[in-house]
Amino acid sequence: MSFMKRMIKITILKADVDTELAEKYAIPNFQPCPFHKAGQVFFSDGDHKPDGLCEYAWKPISAQVKMLSEGKLLQPKGTWMADDDKGIFTCVDGLRPVIMLIEGVK
Repeated sequence: MSFMKRMIKITILKADVDTELAEKYAIPNFQPCPFHKAGQVFFSDGDHKPDGLCEYAWKPISAQVKMLSEGKLLQPKGTWMADDDKGIFTCVDGLRPVIMLIEGVK
């Protein structure tokens, strides 16, 4: 069975710093992610990391991006997000997480 994959939009919602952990573990004057800022938008075909998206942001969302690109849901319908065609995820940096919205492009 052949199907048309769709593009997935990845929007940076927030680049944060866990100040409590940063004070304990990070270098002095630790700042939010130097690569991503709120409002940045990237697109993926579901198989490839978008140019400019950090590898630490891509790794934890790559499977979900692929699922959405293939028309699958990220969770059982109605159990998580108000819109089953979207998901909010974060990169793997525990000191300065980047929070991302992924959604299928209609």
